[in-house]
Amino acid sequence: MLGGLVLLLGGALVPDLRPFTAVLGILGWAVLAASRRPEALGWAATVPVALALTWPWVLGVDQPLGPGGCAEPFSVIALRRVVVLVAVLAIIAILVRAHHASLAAIGLGRPPALDAGLAATGLVVLAVGGLVVGPLIAAPFFGRLEFERPIAALVPAVVFGVANGTAEELAYRGALQGWLGRATRPWIGLAAQSIVFGIVHVGPEVTAFVPVHVAVLTLVGLAAGLYVRWCGSLTVPIGIHIGADIALYYGLACRDVG
Repeated sequence: MLGGLVLLLGGALVPDLRPFTAVLGILGWAVLAASRRPEALGWAATVPVALALTWPWVLGVDQPLGPGGCAEPFSVIALRRVVVLVAVLAIIAILVRAHHASLAAIGLGRPPALDAGLAATGLVVLAVGGLVVGPLIAAPFFGRLEFERPIAALVPAVVFGVANGTAEELAYRGALQGWLGRATRPWIGLAAQSIVFGIVHVGPEVTAFVPVHVAVLTLVGLAAGLYVRWCGSLTVPIGIHIGADIALYYGLACRDVG
């Protein structure tokens, strides 16, 4: 039942294995689904995350674009995340159809009445706060960060934020937590998505305090997962994630080239 999760954890811990993890995960799910094995849903839960993790090998690694390049409405960094979102949506649609799953099981049911307001507030607070204090918070992990904040870059930043935030919440707090929790136990899905989320967000750009960075991102994933578990909706985590990623875009794309 947990074979797909073990495979995903291997890919999370060893980045060079991630393309193989995605291929083996999809093949494993297809074999189990074709034979109508109950383990198929547990494997299905891991496939969107595994697929999303392959984008640097398929689309290329992000590099700073400079203040001018980052303001292009269709910057390559933003477009890459749009492609990832389309891929995640497509695979989730296939899995939902194959398992006759409900959208509510992955947090896409009707949200509570206050969710829209909370999501919008979180989006604005994280976007503005991330641009103002984000470099200070990130400095211990990434080193000194200096980048321009051109107003024109807000368009690709929003595209990046919407695409990346939506794709990651659907993959982690939606499919991985929802389906794995249904196939096993809810706490396993909750713990798995938060741990994988923390591990995979450590890249070569993290230069210090790696265990602390993993712990912080794991706690972020856990908090988002608990909210989804309690409220049954991805609306607030998606809104907050978009806000954080709007600020992240400036740090990724608007630094000086070279």
